[in-house]
Amino acid sequence: MKKLASKGLLMSALICGNVLWGGTTVLANEVQEYDLDAVVVTATRTMKQIQEVPASVSVVTSKDIEERNVTTIQEALQYVPGLYMNQAKAQDGQIMLRGMDTSNILVLIDGVQLNNAYKGEVNFDQIPVEAIERIEVLRGAASSIYGGRAVAGVINITTKEATDKVNGDVVLSYGSNNTWKKSVQARAKVNNKWSFGVGYENSSSDGYRGYYRTAKAKSGTGTYSANLPVLSDGKTYVYGGRGEKQWKTENYNFNVKYSFNDSQSLKYAFNRSESEKKYVNPFSYVKDAAGNPVYNGTVTTQNGNKITIKTKDFFGYDNIDIRNIHSLTYNDEKNNLTASMSYAKDQISGFSSAPDGVTDINWTGAGDLSDHPGELYSLNIEKAWENVGNHTILVGGNYKQEEMIQHRFNLSKWHDHDSKLNEYATDSGKVKNTALFVQDEYKMNDKVTMYAGLRYDNYKKGDGHFWKDGAYDTTSKGESYNELSPKLAFDFKADENTNYYVSYGHSFNPAPMFEIYRYGGSGMGAVIPNPALDPETSDTFEVGMKQKLSDNTKFGINLYRIETKDKIAYTYFYNAAGVCTHKQYINYNEEKRRGVEFELNHKFDSNWSAYLNYAWQTGKTSGAVIPGTNKNQAYSGVADYTVPKHLLHSGIEYRNDKLNVLLDCQYVSERMSPDSATGEYGAEDAFFIVNTGLNYKLAKDVTLQFGITNLLDKEFYCKEATAGRTYNVGLRYSF
Repeated sequence: MKKLASKGLLMSALICGNVLWGGTTVLANEVQEYDLDAVVVTATRTMKQIQEVPASVSVVTSKDIEERNVTTIQEALQYVPGLYMNQAKAQDGQIMLRGMDTSNILVLIDGVQLNNAYKGEVNFDQIPVEAIERIEVLRGAASSIYGGRAVAGVINITTKEATDKVNGDVVLSYGSNNTWKKSVQARAKVNNKWSFGVGYENSSSDGYRGYYRTAKAKSGTGTYSANLPVLSDGKTYVYGGRGEKQWKTENYNFNVKYSFNDSQSLKYAFNRSESEKKYVNPFSYVKDAAGNPVYNGTVTTQNGNKITIKTKDFFGYDNIDIRNIHSLTYNDEKNNLTASMSYAKDQISGFSSAPDGVTDINWTGAGDLSDHPGELYSLNIEKAWENVGNHTILVGGNYKQEEMIQHRFNLSKWHDHDSKLNEYATDSGKVKNTALFVQDEYKMNDKVTMYAGLRYDNYKKGDGHFWKDGAYDTTSKGESYNELSPKLAFDFKADENTNYYVSYGHSFNPAPMFEIYRYGGSGMGAVIPNPALDPETSDTFEVGMKQKLSDNTKFGINLYRIETKDKIAYTYFYNAAGVCTHKQYINYNEEKRRGVEFELNHKFDSNWSAYLNYAWQTGKTSGAVIPGTNKNQAYSGVADYTVPKHLLHSGIEYRNDKLNVLLDCQYVSERMSPDSATGEYGAEDAFFIVNTGLNYKLAKDVTLQFGITNLLDKEFYCKEATAGRTYNVGLRYSF
């Protein structure tokens, strides 16, 4: 296994070169392009140049998506300062912003929450990148107007709308691992009153081997003998894996808009996404005397000790997710009024698995299904009054209800989710949130603008119900919380080219519903619900500067500190004999995060441009002793090694009328303790990769696209193995 020389690569990388919920279009409908003077709607919810916004904001446009030749939203977002995309699990939507995952990031699509009710995670495959007009990324606390999840920030995705003529995109692409994408997106304005959009995308991949199986050796001898890869501890052996992780997704979207007049409109939008993921072709490094792979038994290693392998461990899960999203939005641009309602339903969301005692690697018989569909209802209304003296006042309200239910079934065929025999367990719960918020944008003088916001949340956990055939049938009592989330920010305009800002924000983030209401089984062991789980609360302090050095050069820098209380921890509980009796999510520790983010963009001339952004971030946790648990030692200021300490992105781009070429470099530091081994399975390696993208116009409306990810074919691990060098070639027809 190759080693990654991380320190020198950091220098190589340097050489390389509020949004409205449903009402973004009320104040920013005409904003089409991002440049150094881009106008955005961010935490202030008023139209402002990025230069004047008292927060750290980035914009990704449809033009950026095309020119960088990205195929997923995660890839488009990875260029943003302070954002980390897991290279091994990008297809699973795993990103981090300021070291926090998507349960702490509010993700919106045209005002509708994409975070699911079950875990707060986001399936970015729901949204074809060809349908995206722009993405605004707000970093920092935004709960004063967005409520829960907006701790690390807000990612708002705005889709394209019809113009005066029929327009759209047809994309066909093929890449490494037999990866296909076929997409058609079309929009049309029928007349002054009616317009619509429709789209379909199908993507699939055979995947690659990334998930391996390991076992720790014990003394003794086994039935078989094998020379196996061994990890740095000298006791852990890699004996095989689940095989390739195949995936496929289908997405259908439709919208229709009726314009009452030039300023008032009503829009209905529908999105349906279907995705499947499964492992195929399991493999074993252990062979019998005839050279056939062995999947079950005991093995004597080359070092004379013994490991045990089980057939079940070579199986993965068969995941199926089907989600429907409906939204209805009323916009009154003249009066700055927006009202919207949405409904998201996870029709199917779960996985099946083979039984524990299986010994046949080709097993197609009985198994288990865990299906946890969720529902989310949301109603929003807000209105802004501009130029009330020196004030702009925004007032709004929001009602949201989320529901989780987990069904567990016995299956006659574990690959077939429809082969249900009987339901043997059910967990369910519901949460409701009612909120009112107000924000005052007060221009104190020509230099200073103050933004003061306050949100009141009434969060209620409903009764939970927990049932397992022949074991238990219980309920939990609901509980209510009241929380105030203030936000205060000042923007100081030093001169025409320089702005400073300082801000404070309080965030209120309820636990994901599976941590409150779910019993865990199978390989998880005895995980029990915690209906008494309190929300996490965070306070964020930030100071920053933005400066235009010239018409072609802009840079920004900010420093932040986040203090989180009642942080939720996965905890093991033991009896007097030291045997684990159950596991549970509890409010346990506190965390303090600090970070610095730097961004520089420069246009050399009409053809050449370059960018550089860097983030330094760290998290430290503290906790007290809880007797009878794995939290048996108090600790203070212990580093959170899951947070990448250094993130660097740099690149250079060339454009002319027909050709666009991008060379992008990315460095990410290790995400593990300094004394941990690198360059082996299970490690969170530092890595430096180079990506390229090329677009060439074959005709006015036809573009040939070509891209290479990890051009230098660096081998590294993000817990699991990564894919190495991959290619992608495609044709885009725009009309």
